[in-house]
Amino acid sequence: MSLRIRTIGALAALALGVGGAPVPAIAGMAGCDEFVQKVRGEAGDIGVDFSRAVIVSRNLAHADIFDIATQAGVDGSLACHGDQIIRFEVHVTEPASARTSAAFERLQSAALQAALGWDAGKSRSLLKGMDADVSEYLAASHQRSDVYVAGKSEEHAPGGVSLGMIATDVDRTFIIVAPSR
Repeated sequence: MSLRIRTIGALAALALGVGGAPVPAIAGMAGCDEFVQKVRGEAGDIGVDFSRAVIVSRNLAHADIFDIATQAGVDGSLACHGDQIIRFEVHVTEPASARTSAAFERLQSAALQAALGWDAGKSRSLLKGMDADVSEYLAASHQRSDVYVAGKSEEHAPGGVSLGMIATDVDRTFIIVAPSR
């Protein structure tokens, strides 16, 4: 739950810099409507559904927030301003079944393909590398007996887009963050 609270805080911080004027999509990155349609098409077999979230916050007044649910136990959120993606996040609770883990991987790959126009091979390759790093860092965090046991990996895509993956003993999260304007 604390990861969810931090995530909401991060969304609020991102939204603070967003004004009231329409914001065009970032060059090289799909707009929100296109992203939603592509993810639905690419990951339709896991029952991806985007629904408008009810958010009571002054900080997110100019952002459109969508809850993401699947029929495979994977959830997430999408924050947009106009047709610009602000942040995409997908989350799975651990331990996850093989079906749920496969759906989580599929949704991550579909999001990269939809947001950045990457092909499936490039998306899976990047995600496989990030997942290996996160698993290694999580194991090292256990060995060190860290207070907050977690593994984290971050990549930067062209255009200033940031990609992040975080794993703990209770969940895994993948995040795409557009550059701030």
